[in-house]
Amino acid sequence: MTVFIRVISAFAAVLLIPLYALTAAIDAVSAGKRTDETSVNIVGIGAYFRSQGVATDGEYLYFSSKTTLYKTDITGREFVGINLSAIPAQLKDIGIKHIGGMSYYGGYIYAGMEDSKVWEHPVVGVFSPDSLELVKYYELDSAVHTRGLPWVCVNPENGYLYAFDHSKQPGKILIYDVNNEMEPVGEVALSRTVASVQGAEFYGGLLYAATNDETQAVYAVNVETGGVEKFTDRNLTGGEGEGMTVVTKDGKDYILAFDLGPLFVNTNLRYYPLDK
Repeated sequence: MTVFIRVISAFAAVLLIPLYALTAAIDAVSAGKRTDETSVNIVGIGAYFRSQGVATDGEYLYFSSKTTLYKTDITGREFVGINLSAIPAQLKDIGIKHIGGMSYYGGYIYAGMEDSKVWEHPVVGVFSPDSLELVKYYELDSAVHTRGLPWVCVNPENGYLYAFDHSKQPGKILIYDVNNEMEPVGEVALSRTVASVQGAEFYGGLLYAATNDETQAVYAVNVETGGVEKFTDRNLTGGEGEGMTVVTKDGKDYILAFDLGPLFVNTNLRYYPLDK
C-alpha cells in the first residue's frame, strides 16, 4: 500500500502542475492581508486527506478527513501511513460520519467525532498513532454538547481534555479527565463567543483555537478564566479555515494551521510564528 501510494503521488504531482499554478494565483489575491510566515500548497487527492484536523507528536503529523486518518512526516509533505476507513462499524451504526480536530497526548491521538447535522452522539475517539486504528472511544453528553463535537484538545500539563458546548455559539469550556475515563471535571464560562472553531492546541498554558469565522481568525483562550483574545486574522482568499497544531521548525515555534482553498482542490499548510 505504501509503495502504491508513493507511486501514485509522484505521477499525480506531474499531472497537477496546472492546479498548483491556479491555486497559487488565487492565494496571491490575499497575500497582502495574510499573516502566515510560510506555507505549503497541497493539491488534488492529498488535499482531501488533509481537510479536517491535525495533530503532532513532534515527529509526525496526523491529519483527518471526514472518515480517514493520514500520517505524514513533520513537514506535512511526505506520506507515511493511512487508514482509509478510520470510523469503525460500531460508530457508523450510531451515525458517526465525521472526524474533526485532533490532539496528541500520552501516546494516542484524541479526536472529536460526530454525527453531523444530527448532533445526538458527541464522541471522543482515541486512535493509535502507529496503526491509525480506533482503540477506544467515549460518548459525551449530548445535552451538554448541544451541536456536535467538531474538535477536542488535551492539555499535556494536566491530562485534561477541553471542548466547547456548542460549535457555532459556544458559551463555555467543558473539561474532562483523560486519565480517569473521561470523567467531567468542570466548566468555565467564555468571556466572548469563539464561533466555528475547527481545531485547537495548547501552547504556553493557553488554548489556541483556529476558526472558520469571517477572517478565519486564531484566538488565545485562558482555560482558567475563560478570557479570550484574538491572536491573528488569517484573512484567506475565500478559503475554509480548518484545524491546527503547534510545531517547531528551524528552532522556532509556530501554529501550523491549514485551510481548504475556495475551489476545494487544494489545502494550504500555513505557519504562524508564536513569538510575534
